[in-house]
Amino acid sequence: VSESTKEDVAKLYGISREKISVIHSGAADKFRVVGRNEERLIKAKDKYGLPYRFILYLGTIEPRKNIIGIIRAFNEFSEWAEKGGNEELSKYRLVIAGSSGWLSGRICSEIGKSKFREKIISLNFIEEEDKEYVMNLASLFVYPSFFEGFGFPPLEAMACGVPVITANNASLPEVVGSGGILIDPDRPDEIFQAMREILSSGELRDDLVSKGSVQAKKFSWTKTKEEFLKMINRM
Repeated sequence: VSESTKEDVAKLYGISREKISVIHSGAADKFRVVGRNEERLIKAKDKYGLPYRFILYLGTIEPRKNIIGIIRAFNEFSEWAEKGGNEELSKYRLVIAGSSGWLSGRICSEIGKSKFREKIISLNFIEEEDKEYVMNLASLFVYPSFFEGFGFPPLEAMACGVPVITANNASLPEVVGSGGILIDPDRPDEIFQAMREILSSGELRDDLVSKGSVQAKKFSWTKTKEEFLKMINRM
């Protein structure tokens, strides 16, 4: 599903790269920009008790996703906003949404230790039918995972017109391209700096939304189907 995964398969199993075809996955058509007054958007906001302005992580709650790095970056961001007396930026909340996975207790502990824990909202589950609306409501999507074979959430966020911060490793640069800001997942300070830059600059935000929309259009299940058929016909 990605050049990154192709390389992993070739190295781990000793398979010739010439025998491996890459066919990217796609984003479902439902992930799109939704009008601010659309009824389903308003219902989703009320259903999950979402704040007016928030940074979103949506995925499994487990260490591999680097959620602790997001929390620490958000702590830095909130500290910076408060010290600078920036009332507007200090209104941002962090929403961590997804079902609990392996060692999720460590993440809960990190939230509990945060000086800004009252600004962190944990949602254990988002129904599939609501995901595109929750993404549309976000001001920023953050996904600094340590490893992804493909990485659907950043792609879905770009399709929803939300600026993205993601990791500069594995398949994520391949999927996000220039449509988001790439950071070192081992550096929470880089995640913080990206948060600060995007939320402080409407121009940068608009540029990322525009580039993200173009990038997201490169991935579709129709294209996946066509590429798969081509591969079969070559065999």
